[in-house]
Amino acid sequence: MRRSILLCFIFCTTVLSAQNWVQVANLPSGRHHPVTFSLAGKGYAVTGTLANVSATDDFLEYDPATDSWKALADFPGPIRSFSIGATYNGLAYIGFGANTTQYLNDLWQWNPANGQWTQLSSCPCSGRRHPAFIISKGIIYVGLGDDISGNLKDWWKYTIDTDTWAQISDLPGPPRHHPFMFEAGGEVFAGMGHGGPVIYNDWYALDTTTNSWTPVTNFPGEARVAGTQFGKDGYGYVLSGDGDNHSWMPTGELWRYAPTTDSWLQLTPHPGNSRWAPGSFVIGDDVYFLGGYDRFTQDYPSDVWKFDLAANAVAINEQTLSNINIYPNPASNFISWNSEVPISKVVISNAVGQLVLTQRVLGTTADVSDLSNGLYWVQLYHNGALVNTEKLTINR
Repeated sequence: MRRSILLCFIFCTTVLSAQNWVQVANLPSGRHHPVTFSLAGKGYAVTGTLANVSATDDFLEYDPATDSWKALADFPGPIRSFSIGATYNGLAYIGFGANTTQYLNDLWQWNPANGQWTQLSSCPCSGRRHPAFIISKGIIYVGLGDDISGNLKDWWKYTIDTDTWAQISDLPGPPRHHPFMFEAGGEVFAGMGHGGPVIYNDWYALDTTTNSWTPVTNFPGEARVAGTQFGKDGYGYVLSGDGDNHSWMPTGELWRYAPTTDSWLQLTPHPGNSRWAPGSFVIGDDVYFLGGYDRFTQDYPSDVWKFDLAANAVAINEQTLSNINIYPNPASNFISWNSEVPISKVVISNAVGQLVLTQRVLGTTADVSDLSNGLYWVQLYHNGALVNTEKLTINR
């Protein structure tokens, strides 16, 4: 019985999420911490950690016209994982990360026109794993991450035209690694991530004129770490990752940030559980999601999914989303919610991800009297779209 419940949870979650996500050709091999980017209508994944828990220097190219992957010549730098990269002016830039012998501070440029890698000046900062890395207006901004001493909060900028580095202001928040980051509307943003036992939800904007950071609206979802991110058409997006206990979430949430209004919008999650350290790239209006590690199933998924941002990016109203609240919490026999859109279905999973309750609802109340004391995940749906995920404690 337990196995059938578990299979139903995985299948049902995938079906609900896949309404707007389309599966494409699998990766040749699963991996976490790939550096991912797109150039000239193709997608790329380079370096990372394979299922045998070894770092790699392989380099893969995805062609959406043929829906196929092929291997390119290996990355010529030191083998690594926990690296990071981005693109600017038709070129890709990657660097940092670590392997079994060293934390890296190098920087490389890749030219798709001739397939050549060029090593650039290394950062005078300490080598580090999973830092933030954002390119804006010809400047690469690198900061945070961790090294042998622990979590970091320093920031550096690299000027592409002059191949030079300079230190800028530290992040005002705590030091951390595995943050989220992106450029959106010509502005640079970073935040969230992991510092010691704490997973953060704080969010910051960089004034690239004064090189100083300012706190902006905190991420409204569950605090998170180690997902993937991208910018598109003036917006920034964060996708998947671990939740506030540094473990998997029942859905791979997709959120959009609008810098003009300093507000967040939740979109349809990717199929399946959230993944630790996945990758993504954008081709046209489609974001492609790949790789990572599924902490629930304890495997390295090779499936790849795409999502049309233009067709599906207005599913949930920002103000309505911010107003949804489940109460009482802790609860005993019933839960209620306030929402400006009608909720049609309530789905509840226990702390280990097993589906324990699905209710079709007409009002604003659900019966939870059959649930034992403990921690649960409650998902609220409006017209088939997930509009809220919240932790709930049952305590009688």
